[in-house]
Amino acid sequence: MSEAAAPGEARWTIRSILAWSRDWLAKKGVENPRLDAELLLASALQVPRIKLYVDHEKPLQPDELARFKALILRRAEREPVAYLLGTKEFYGRPFAVDKRVFIPRPETELLVQAVLAHLAQRFPAPGAALLRALDLCAGSGVVGATLAAEREDLSVDLVELSPETAEVTRANLSRHAPERTRVLLGDLFAPLEPGARYAAIASNPPYIPLRDKPALAPEITRHEPQLALYSGEDGLDVLRRLVAEAPRWLEPGGLLALELDPSQAQTVAALAAAAGLVDARVERDLAGLARLVLARAP
Repeated sequence: MSEAAAPGEARWTIRSILAWSRDWLAKKGVENPRLDAELLLASALQVPRIKLYVDHEKPLQPDELARFKALILRRAEREPVAYLLGTKEFYGRPFAVDKRVFIPRPETELLVQAVLAHLAQRFPAPGAALLRALDLCAGSGVVGATLAAEREDLSVDLVELSPETAEVTRANLSRHAPERTRVLLGDLFAPLEPGARYAAIASNPPYIPLRDKPALAPEITRHEPQLALYSGEDGLDVLRRLVAEAPRWLEPGGLLALELDPSQAQTVAALAAAAGLVDARVERDLAGLARLVLARAP
């Protein structure tokens, strides 16, 4: 937002700044310009979003306008709103996010639901011993933290390769699931204790094919950590290794639940069967796209 673009700044109201910002962000190619402008203005004013509608004729003070300008300029450079706000809601809980972590997507809630449904079917009532689950490629920790928060009889190990990302993981665990969780640094199963077994293994691993990078939105290619995104030319490098090794870490009847690109679903289901897992099936998201592969240990 340049000085030329915003003359007479002392006269900006909530209504006028939102209208201007919506149009300006749209010209910059932002997908949801009105929503993004509202979220950023609410953050700059430190008020709930609903207050923007209640006080739409309220003039902005110079310090409020300065805070909003800083945010809107960054959004125009296609920095994701979640990074600008420093938080992203997942399964009804706010999680801290920044450029060290991949931003949680709504589709990943289906991964959590699949694991919870499996555990509820096999273990409908808490037993004397804690159940164990594993979250691989944990990132911000939303999957493991949510599983532990939703089931008090569940202990969750979260494995993350990046030490910088793991700092965010630990911060989110301390907020949402300080008990019965721990973060292990390493590559997939490498940091686990020999002989460990889990009732469920869940993962939202890197799965974007490198060949698809040019078609991705700037929010992704410019700002999100590449380690969390790409996995070889076909996107399957991590998934192949994960599926091949998973059976030895699952309890009998334990679940392997994977999020992936819809184009990879049938291939990964076949990999699970080849690894000795049974009942491999594909689950679809709300848009009807193949989003999960689920399989069990015999």
